Amino acid sequence: MSLHKQLWAAIIVLLTSLLIVSIVITTLSARDYLSEQLSLKNTDDANNLALFLEQKGTDTDLLKLTVAAKFDTGYYELIELVNPEGKTVIRKAADGVAANAPGWFVRLLTINAETGIANVQAGWEQIGTLTLRSQSRFAYEELWESSYLLTGLFLLTALVAGVASNLLLKRILNPLDMVVEQARSIGERRFITNTDEPRTLEFQQLVTAMNDLSARVKSMLGQETKRLQNLQRESHVDKITGLYNREPFLRTLESALQSNDDRSSGSLCIVRVTNLSNLNKEFGRKAIDALLHDMGTALNRIVVQHNGWSAARLNGSDFAVIAPRLQDAATLGSDVQGAMSAVLEDHDTEKQVQLPGGTTEYQLEDSVSALLSRLDGVLIASEREGSSTIVQAHPANVLLRPMHEQAEHWRSILEKAIANREFSLAKFPVVDANNRLIHYEAPVRLQVDSKTWNAGQFLPWVHRVGLADELDKRVFELALDEIDNTGHPTAVNLSVAAVADNSFISWAENVMEKRTGAMSQLWIETPESAAFRFPENFKRLTARIKAHGGRAGIEHIGHQLAKLGTLHDVGLDYLKVDASFVRHIDANPGNQALLRTLCTVGHTIGVRVIAEGVQNEQEWMALKELGIDGATGPGISLAS
Repeated sequence: MSLHKQLWAAIIVLLTSLLIVSIVITTLSARDYLSEQLSLKNTDDANNLALFLEQKGTDTDLLKLTVAAKFDTGYYELIELVNPEGKTVIRKAADGVAANAPGWFVRLLTINAETGIANVQAGWEQIGTLTLRSQSRFAYEELWESSYLLTGLFLLTALVAGVASNLLLKRILNPLDMVVEQARSIGERRFITNTDEPRTLEFQQLVTAMNDLSARVKSMLGQETKRLQNLQRESHVDKITGLYNREPFLRTLESALQSNDDRSSGSLCIVRVTNLSNLNKEFGRKAIDALLHDMGTALNRIVVQHNGWSAARLNGSDFAVIAPRLQDAATLGSDVQGAMSAVLEDHDTEKQVQLPGGTTEYQLEDSVSALLSRLDGVLIASEREGSSTIVQAHPANVLLRPMHEQAEHWRSILEKAIANREFSLAKFPVVDANNRLIHYEAPVRLQVDSKTWNAGQFLPWVHRVGLADELDKRVFELALDEIDNTGHPTAVNLSVAAVADNSFISWAENVMEKRTGAMSQLWIETPESAAFRFPENFKRLTARIKAHGGRAGIEHIGHQLAKLGTLHDVGLDYLKVDASFVRHIDANPGNQALLRTLCTVGHTIGVRVIAEGVQNEQEWMALKELGIDGATGPGISLAS
């Protein structure tokens, strides 16, 4: 029961108790007063009538006429004259029932008035004993009317008091809504802070305590985020350029090539800074370190503008950029080389340095070694030319077609597939530490001409031809259909377009309102890049999903850990760690420290941390020891 109802119940009980007690006390007092007054009246009337009868002498008929005349006034229940021998000489009696008072009232509040008794004499001769009892129905009627009026007045008073109490309660409890909302937010792992503290002391203390809790969580998240960032820098980032080192970059590339989403195809570029050793001798190590730092900053400016792009310093002179979803390797090479050339010009070293490079496009299940070999070949050729030339390497088994022809070809296929509902969902288990099901991960598949295409094979083209929003809607509906058919908890991936586009959130709201039965088993996850690039839209989408009973999470987490503290008020249910941080985790102390801290942060705000792309039992055992809550990947299976 709500506090408002409890307070109202207390007020009703209090007013009702006061009403009953007041009516009872007042009515009993009135009854006792009427009884006393009626007793005095009986005594006075008996004495007066006795004196009057004494004047009539001993004539019985005259006495009867006198008593009859007195009785017929209607004010008496009983007038009786008994002679000294005990024989009744005169007796007049009437019904004392009150016409206007209910019988239960008369029985409950009996008026016990003393009967008036007087002796009647004629000189020294005693005529008899007179007994007189006044009519009590008038007293009952008076008592009933006064009680009825008193009850009405008390009820009216109670009504006025209730209205006043309601207004007062509203004024007192208005801040309670704010307190409840903050408490609910904290329960949903959204650690918000209320700046408008209520005036009521108890509510003020409660809000202050919850604000302190939120502040401590924010502070802890800030500290742990800095710790994560430092751990990531120590084990993954080149100290001079601020770019990834070789190993984490190659793990990122390997993870992309084996993924089931739109990261599995794109473009890769390597640019070499020539003559570095001579530059160090000519300008000094400190100056060249500053040059390399600025190159790293320039490349970071490029990659942060795109979702999932990464840049690395592979060795002293080689810089690489991976661009998932980009099917234009030549443009990538030109942009990377242009950014690095601008830095050379700023440092007046453009004449001493050449920037040869190689670029290529990659597809799902290409191998890292094959890609690097392909790029090494064109890089050597470019360097031999002695100029800043970007050479594009093409796979030997790929039939080159103009980009616009490929785009039109895929547009035709995808528009037909969306119209004919030729998409489906695959199912891969996500399990907890005991290998029990958390949910099924359901990547989308395309079925065309009896052939099934993995997401990584067609998703890049979905984005390129502008059909991502339509596919997101279809995936959303497919997940709800799957839940209706199987009852299994199902997780689907939404693209960056779904988060960026407010119209998708409105569309999803309408769908969720119509299909509330399946929402409790729906898990929605979006890429890390989308969550941090469009934070307000992401919070709005998450709030609507959770309001309808679903769960929300972020996938591929780990590349932007510095922004993790901004999630304190989102209310997430889970985080999925990118497979590049999970790969060979059993033999990577740096990533172990990183994931252990990430688990601590997640558990502090009540969020599950799940590992992606687990390959084998050794990785899974190591992850459990680090505190990971769940996992998915080729090495994961459900407990039998």
